[in-house]
Amino acid sequence: MLPIPFAALITDVLLFSTLYTLVGVLLWHTLKYANFNTLSRFQQFIIYAALVLLSLAVIIGIAIGIYFYLPFDGSNSLLEFISVRILITLLVIILLLQHFTLKVCETATIEIPVEEQADNFQNKKIENEKNAVDVLERITVKSGTKIHLILIPDIVYIQSDGDYVQIFTDNGKFLKEQTMKSFEESLPPSLFARVHRSFIVNVHSIARIELYDKQNQQLTLKNGHQIKVSQAGYKMLRAKLGL
Repeated sequence: MLPIPFAALITDVLLFSTLYTLVGVLLWHTLKYANFNTLSRFQQFIIYAALVLLSLAVIIGIAIGIYFYLPFDGSNSLLEFISVRILITLLVIILLLQHFTLKVCETATIEIPVEEQADNFQNKKIENEKNAVDVLERITVKSGTKIHLILIPDIVYIQSDGDYVQIFTDNGKFLKEQTMKSFEESLPPSLFARVHRSFIVNVHSIARIELYDKQNQQLTLKNGHQIKVSQAGYKMLRAKLGL
């Protein structure tokens, strides 16, 4: 649309395309590694304006310098329309900055120093070790000269008996010197529930739940045994059964 010789026009297009590409790469790396999105709005505006003016000065300055060394008369025509090129360049720079700013904000991540990552990993490891509980797979019970191995799924329920516990299975009951608390902490939580201060029940062994009195419940197990349930135990049992 401008009265510029074809050779000069092609030269202008190639020159500014190259300058836009180079400056665009520099702008991208500047925004990417300068934590631009973590700055305040005022700081972002100042840096944004400075980048626009600096990029405009670099591109137009290099272009004018090259115009003087063009080997044909069209260079004078390009200089006459430099104001149009300044406006176009300004718009291109603003569009590039807008595009890169959005990209940086989308992909920005908070980088944690290596030392801090190591500390976090170590702290998490220690915390997991403190919270880790060995889940029982079997229980050994000594009865006279015999040692019985009881698999955890075979336990119907456990009843407190002073300093001992009674372990009930389909094959009988076994006495073991161990606390109810230790069983509560080491038995699989998805399989067992402490429904009362004196009872830990295998939830798969429950046949039905009935109202014992106005406030308490009673379990009837598949082997016919009946167990009273405390209010706290009933709440826990309902959560495990999804009631």
